[in-house]
Amino acid sequence: MRIAFAAAVLSVVALPAAAQSRAGVEAADRLNDPVVQEGIAAAVGALAGIVLDTRVGPLARYTGRRDDIRPGDTLRDVKRRDDPHFERRLRDDTRRAVATAGMVAGDAVAMSGELARTADRLRGAVAPLAGVLTSRAPAYDDYDDYDGY
Repeated sequence: MRIAFAAAVLSVVALPAAAQSRAGVEAADRLNDPVVQEGIAAAVGALAGIVLDTRVGPLARYTGRRDDIRPGDTLRDVKRRDDPHFERRLRDDTRRAVATAGMVAGDAVAMSGELARTADRLRGAVAPLAGVLTSRAPAYDDYDDYDGY
């Protein structure tokens, strides 16, 4: 059931992608480029660095961990004590996520023709239903067998 729902959603989403398949191919190619992946991972690392430099020491009293959070600690200090390699792991995970996005984008572009055909079939199947819904329904006064009380 989830596959059918996902296919229907992808059919609707893929229409613009089918119209712009060349741009989709180029985007997928870029996301699959290791240099681009490293660049995006570095950018995410820089953004994360801004957040990680936030001083969280004053909030320690509101957590259950106040014993190991010192007044001058940043979020980076706290994370580093939990996992000394978290920044490397963040970069590696980000790079993998970008690579996955590249594969998904490439697969979506590859499927865009099929999804467009499915969308056409769905439109054809829904058209009669839309006609029924937009046709005039009888008004309440059109019923003459109502006798009242």
